[in-house]
Amino acid sequence: MSEHLRPDILGRLRTRDAEERARAAQQLCSQVTDSEAIERHGEQNPLYVELNTRLVKLLNPASDILDRLAGTAILLALVDVDSLEDKQKFRITQQTKTQLAGSEMAISNEAVAIYKKLIEKRWASVMSSVETEVNRCLEWLGSERNEVRRMTALRVIEVLCSNHLVPLHSYLTKFFATLSNPLRDQRSEIRVAAARTLGACMGLIPMSERN
Repeated sequence: MSEHLRPDILGRLRTRDAEERARAAQQLCSQVTDSEAIERHGEQNPLYVELNTRLVKLLNPASDILDRLAGTAILLALVDVDSLEDKQKFRITQQTKTQLAGSEMAISNEAVAIYKKLIEKRWASVMSSVETEVNRCLEWLGSERNEVRRMTALRVIEVLCSNHLVPLHSYLTKFFATLSNPLRDQRSEIRVAAARTLGACMGLIPMSERN
């Protein structure tokens, strides 16, 4: 098993074709998993070290969008590696949250997909900052003029509520109040996203309390 990222995979990770990126990311995940199965290196796994070095460059705000798409694809692949240590998980969580704050929809879409996986896996590094992320989303929906961030906020809240996280019950009143404007937004994509988020929020309310 090669201890280095295959050049063909990196090239495919930089494509604009989302399905091709996903296939390449899956191959990358298998490569990392196989590498760890042969001999567990943890933080010192040569392939992981190379990927982390590449991530620093690829996810640089000055990098072009194809590089950053490749970076998010690498993050998505790494999330599925069961042998990751806590330090690695924390780094991936922070890198994902940074990408959520971007201003390009393509990057936002990928970052939300990664964040959804992190929540589903209940990583401690992401669960400990759920309320911080919720407050950031509420701030974006309340005052942010950047449409991408508003859309990201709606989708992140939808992800969180869809996973029925207990701490979110205390935010329901704020969610409903904040969603009133997006639900009336002139842009249909914002209205649709807000409606989906509202549905996810409603899912947190027990059936016996809905009237």
